[in-house]
Amino acid sequence: MWKEAIYHLLKHHQIAFETKTLVSPFEVIFLTEHQLFIHFISLQTFQTTELKLDFFKHLSEDIQSQHQRIIHLWEDVWNSNSDLVSARILAMCGYSKRLNARHCFVERIDNPTAEVFLNANHLQGSVKSKFKYGLFLKAQYLEKFIKPTIIQYLNQPLLIAVATFSAGRAMKYGERAGTRSYELLRFATLKKHHVVGGMDKLLKAFINEHEPDDVMSYADRDWSDGRSYKTLGFQKVENTDAQQFWLAIDQNKRFSINQEQDLTERGFIQIFNAGSIKYIKTIHNNKATINNDFQQT
Repeated sequence: MWKEAIYHLLKHHQIAFETKTLVSPFEVIFLTEHQLFIHFISLQTFQTTELKLDFFKHLSEDIQSQHQRIIHLWEDVWNSNSDLVSARILAMCGYSKRLNARHCFVERIDNPTAEVFLNANHLQGSVKSKFKYGLFLKAQYLEKFIKPTIIQYLNQPLLIAVATFSAGRAMKYGERAGTRSYELLRFATLKKHHVVGGMDKLLKAFINEHEPDDVMSYADRDWSDGRSYKTLGFQKVENTDAQQFWLAIDQNKRFSINQEQDLTERGFIQIFNAGSIKYIKTIHNNKATINNDFQQT
């Protein structure tokens, strides 16, 4: 029935789709106008089908080579956060409230603020980070862009996007040895909203404050082909291998794989994703002086 909910969502917004056949045991639909596949990963089918660990990764690569996109939509992800999944699918089809970064300003935010926002607006939730930046919609634009039900205080700016970054690392090996590298860990906008230039504005604020030699990040291939990174000046480094998880089916909750612990008897199953695409944005080509403020890797 979870798939029927997606069909209803698309029909309600008059987004045309059709059933497609891929080399997959799972049901697939294709949103023709948006060149987007939705690959429904049923847990029952997954448990009764033997798949290689690189199955979803290779399928993503095949679709991307045709200049199309694919979402590997897992049943547990839908069950745990259907509202956010719906919002993201609609956003990928252009159904989101658009505003411009020029209507916003950037400020550093604290950990609780970042956690609350990311847990509500990012499918993977919050993750531990060193630096947190918020993009705030200026108070004078609230009534123009935001629904009254969202506005709590008409005379205060509204947090509309968040980006979090790792601590700096002094690179010791390879072509980038001697440089300071940071990781963009999370970026999310307020659900059902799209800020044109928002990530660029947050990234520039971070770069201006910390002067990194490069910033790296990962695009989740279950949902992304990485095109947004390219528009920000990132360069592709590699396609990473699939990541494995333990899934507690009754909780719709994922845990990192611990090879020394077998949770099968507790009702957990092992699942895996399509991997990620690693990107890097080089800011300075010169090798930076390493100091004690940075973690080494």
